[in-house]
Amino acid sequence: MNAPILYLGPEGTHSHEAALRRCGPRAKLVPCLSHHEIFSRLCAPRARPRPLAIVPVENSSEGPVTQTLDQLADHAAVGILDSFSLPVRQHLLAPPGVRLASLRRVYSHPQALGQCRGTLARLLPRADLVPESSTAAAAERAAREPAAAAVASEAAAARHRLAILRKNVQDGKGNVTRFFTLVAGSVPVPKPAKGLRSLIHLVVGNRPGALLHVLAPFDAAEINLTFIQSRPLPGRPWEYGFFIEAATDWRPPSARAAWELVRALSESARRIGTYPVA
Repeated sequence: MNAPILYLGPEGTHSHEAALRRCGPRAKLVPCLSHHEIFSRLCAPRARPRPLAIVPVENSSEGPVTQTLDQLADHAAVGILDSFSLPVRQHLLAPPGVRLASLRRVYSHPQALGQCRGTLARLLPRADLVPESSTAAAAERAAREPAAAAVASEAAAARHRLAILRKNVQDGKGNVTRFFTLVAGSVPVPKPAKGLRSLIHLVVGNRPGALLHVLAPFDAAEINLTFIQSRPLPGRPWEYGFFIEAATDWRPPSARAAWELVRALSESARRIGTYPVA
């Protein structure tokens, strides 16, 4: 793959692992320090060749990755190529020789800390849980502090020469994160296949029953909605936009008719993309 692949870095994050699995070890992987940087570089008009981006969308225990959704709301030119899932194994890492009893701080990305909240409370009830920009950055910081640990991947442990004090400290056995592969520009609708889904963004009126009213056409067309998440609308306190994933590719006439009704009933409605799910 010749296109640069943007991901939430640095190396050793779960996003890095996802990019490696999705694109292979020979891909040109480009770490970014924030979701904002990923989308800014993805949409840069002079970027040649055009990059792709691998971004986390939701976790099976902690729910949606809101930073990704907010950037999708702000960047109408971004399309979705596909969606895939990656089992996430979180490990408790510390410098060699450090004992569990001596730990006073645990660094990690807020999502990772949330995925391990119960286990960390049991193992380290007096330790402070400190958010970091990524799991890899947490591992780097823990490597410099004698009484600190990080929740991160096995790759981060190897990269920063940390010992694994406890493996698999995530609370849920089936801890899975879903990712999108993104590109700037329109994406052709995939050929008809099982498992295609579509992501849309809706803004509806702020009145009782408004969302139920807007979504009723999907119910009438028997379209299953697999994801619904509200996000605040910038500059409009206590008003929200809604990200909705629908199990359709819009080809059936009933689905197209439902979408036209949803558009007519909404303040604004945008189809972000239709993609296969693996």
